[in-house]
Amino acid sequence: MASHEQRLDAAVDTLVDEWADVIPGLDRDVRAIAARIARIDDRLRAGVGKILDQHDLSDNEFRLLAGLMRSGAPYRCAPSDLAGRYVPVTSGGLTGVARRLETRGLIRRCAHPSDQRSMLIELTAPGKELAMAAMEQFAAVESALMNGLSASARANGNAFLRKLMLSIEMTLP
Repeated sequence: MASHEQRLDAAVDTLVDEWADVIPGLDRDVRAIAARIARIDDRLRAGVGKILDQHDLSDNEFRLLAGLMRSGAPYRCAPSDLAGRYVPVTSGGLTGVARRLETRGLIRRCAHPSDQRSMLIELTAPGKELAMAAMEQFAAVESALMNGLSASARANGNAFLRKLMLSIEMTLP
């Protein structure tokens, strides 16, 4: 009887075979890499989704809170700095995300100290607490998903994925 691991790997091989039957000359390695990345993404999103649900956060709300945490003390940024860098939305799109978090008391808007026309977004104490808890849970899920790999395998995988990501980013307009 095949192990769960063998069945999952066979599923990717079957998928690649099916694609190759339809598309002559298909680069089977490329299709297999893409299929495995998609499966990994599904698993990461499922784990993260549970955390976001537990904290009643959308993906962009989590990204905004985590972005403010990552910005360092005093955990305050201009919306234009958050948009794109920490949250994959425009500064206009960030307004709705920020409004929902502000309503929950997780962030507040405050005056920019050197530009009276601008506002900053700042984590509140409850926002910092929630962001830290969610980020710690997020890191724990990632660690649990990778615990079957040796340190060497993780380093090699990271090096490969870095090259792949840069290659993909360089081909996009």
